[in-house]
Amino acid sequence: MKTGTGMPLAVRLALVMSGVTLVVLLGAGAVVNRVVSRSFEEVVTTHQQEQIDAAADALAELISQGSSLREARGILERLSHSLGGQVTVQGPAGTEIGHFGRPSLGSPATHGIDASVVVRGQEVATISAVVPLGAPQQPFLQVFNLALLVAGLVSLAVIAALAVWVARRQTRPLRDVAAAASRLEGGDLSARATGGGDRESAELAGAFNGMASRLEQTEMLRRRAASDMAHDLATPATVLEGQLQAMIDGVLPKNRANLEAARASAAALGSVIVQLGELTSAEAAPLQAHLEPVAVAPLLAEAAAALDGLYREREVTLSVDAVPADLVVLADASHLGRALRNVMTNAAQHTPAGRSVRVSAIAAGDRVEMRVVDQGPGIPAEDVPHVFERFYRSDLSRSGRPGTGIGLTIARELLTPSGGVIAVEETGPGGTALLLDLPRMGGTG
Repeated sequence: MKTGTGMPLAVRLALVMSGVTLVVLLGAGAVVNRVVSRSFEEVVTTHQQEQIDAAADALAELISQGSSLREARGILERLSHSLGGQVTVQGPAGTEIGHFGRPSLGSPATHGIDASVVVRGQEVATISAVVPLGAPQQPFLQVFNLALLVAGLVSLAVIAALAVWVARRQTRPLRDVAAAASRLEGGDLSARATGGGDRESAELAGAFNGMASRLEQTEMLRRRAASDMAHDLATPATVLEGQLQAMIDGVLPKNRANLEAARASAAALGSVIVQLGELTSAEAAPLQAHLEPVAVAPLLAEAAAALDGLYREREVTLSVDAVPADLVVLADASHLGRALRNVMTNAAQHTPAGRSVRVSAIAAGDRVEMRVVDQGPGIPAEDVPHVFERFYRSDLSRSGRPGTGIGLTIARELLTPSGGVIAVEETGPGGTALLLDLPRMGGTG
């Protein structure tokens, strides 16, 4: 398996999660800074207004009491120092009486506040102040922003660490599947993945394990098929060679009986080769299928007639139930005929002499069900799921049943293009019933 050279998925996920967190923290920090700045500015402005109002009240009190001008100047100088700007006192006509403090030349922006000096209900002066914006809150905001930055960096570090841990944990099932795939590629067909606790990784591991199980089973069947095919080809070939060599050497006479025995061995060898060719042809059935209405009754009659010699030879009785003339299926006539003959041949090979095979067909809604029921020994339960797999034969079939183990596989391949299916409907010591289910033409009956 080729090893990837890109960045690991866990690192990518961690970087993405950290990047998103950083963006969120920056956005949240900017919003918080803006809100706090505005709120603090409102508080400071209110406090400044309260200061100038208090100074106006104090100045009015001094004037009403006839205090000295020095005390009034002291109040106004302290006010300008506290506000950090210039304070101006104007008379009722707007004439400037005096100013205290210096204007804030270095401040980019200022704002003005004022208050009236009222003595015995009459406004005698106005106190105005030009104050720089942001000056009082600047130290506070610097400390606040520093604290916000430190908290953000700490949060980012913690979240980045958690992101790495979560990303590695979430990608662990993927690494497990990749490791299992590497072992499988290396020839370990027992390799399986465990998956994770989430549904997606469990489904991925399940799909991989199903594929691995299927591959392991296919490899087992391939090896088994190679052994069986070697046996099926070698036995008649060896017998044929031995018989011919014996006749050449003069050990056996070249009479009709010996020639017939040699012909039978050659026929057995040819039968295996023919079935292999049929399997190749059946696998191409989807490309060759020509679907058309096919009457079931004549089809069953033709199949029974074609296999009459085989059934007589094996001393097995073949009975075909009466089928309505209007029972029609949508299929490829040639493919369906071959599939039916393969199933009936399989039934004959598994039915002891003196027993019978019964073939029937009935309408079932918009489908037609054909059944081939033999009176053989039945199929072992562990073999039922595999009877339609190519080259599959149980140990019993290797010792006592003829054939290559691909007859039912061919039947399945031939039925698939027309939407037909084949299945083991019932099996047991009394025999086996195989069901061929196909689309029906002409109504639902």
